[in-house]
Amino acid sequence: MKIIDYVNTQIPNPKSQRAVSPSLWGLGFGVWDLRAQRGMSLVEASIILSVVAVLSAVLSPAINGYIEQARQARTREDVQTIAEAIQDFIEDNAEHQFLRNASNGSDDSDPPTRADTNRVDLLVSDGDVPTLATAVSTESYWTQAVNSTTVDTLANHLIDNAPLSSDGTSQGTTRYRHPTDVSVASPGGNNIDFARTDSSGSNAPYAWRGPYLRSPADPDPWGNRYTVNVAFLDPSPTDTVSNITSGWSASDYYRLDVFVLSAGADEEIDTKSAQDGAVPGDDDFIYLVSSHAK
Repeated sequence: MKIIDYVNTQIPNPKSQRAVSPSLWGLGFGVWDLRAQRGMSLVEASIILSVVAVLSAVLSPAINGYIEQARQARTREDVQTIAEAIQDFIEDNAEHQFLRNASNGSDDSDPPTRADTNRVDLLVSDGDVPTLATAVSTESYWTQAVNSTTVDTLANHLIDNAPLSSDGTSQGTTRYRHPTDVSVASPGGNNIDFARTDSSGSNAPYAWRGPYLRSPADPDPWGNRYTVNVAFLDPSPTDTVSNITSGWSASDYYRLDVFVLSAGADEEIDTKSAQDGAVPGDDDFIYLVSSHAK
């Protein structure tokens, strides 16, 4: 009798219960409902995908906007940092030019030659060369490639002190005067050219004290190079800069602004620089290094 009662209470009624796995039943898992094992229906999957698509369409413009704002913020910071580095370089070196060969003359008391033939016209960061808008097509010096004369990298002058070096290793032959080159000067001597006026010529000569940039001169957020028209730092050049708009002679360069330029999101230079006061164009980013405009 006890056995019959046990069987009646433990074995499921096939009329009221679905089939179960005997092994699972014996382990005490109860009734195994096969409906719990079915997958997502096509209708349910379609609804979920539709919701995801709607959310993506709504959120995508906002996300892209935040990304673009971040790029613009970084660009503003970069052009300012480069401009300040150039200003620090000029203050330390007492140079109004960036030089191809900045080494001294016969000894430490001789300054490097500042002839136009030793002048760098354009400093650039890493990155692609942006295109030039039709309206400023005559100012093609902005798009010149790095060469062995007029166009050099920001890193060579502001990080490595190795003008015109292809790998930053020519410091011994073309570098700017370095503090280790300093010899004590006396007022009135040749090397007073390097000494601050309030220093009495002692231990305070002008010299390269970089690096002036703490990180590599990377491209802008759109992959293009930053460019600085340093040729116009020279207040009294005798030679004209190649590929600049006609009608400008070297004697007029003092009227041209010097600035750091990024072509911006459209990757096209629109800024009019060959005029009395630069006019930023479209979405270009510029930061003045020296303003000569009247």
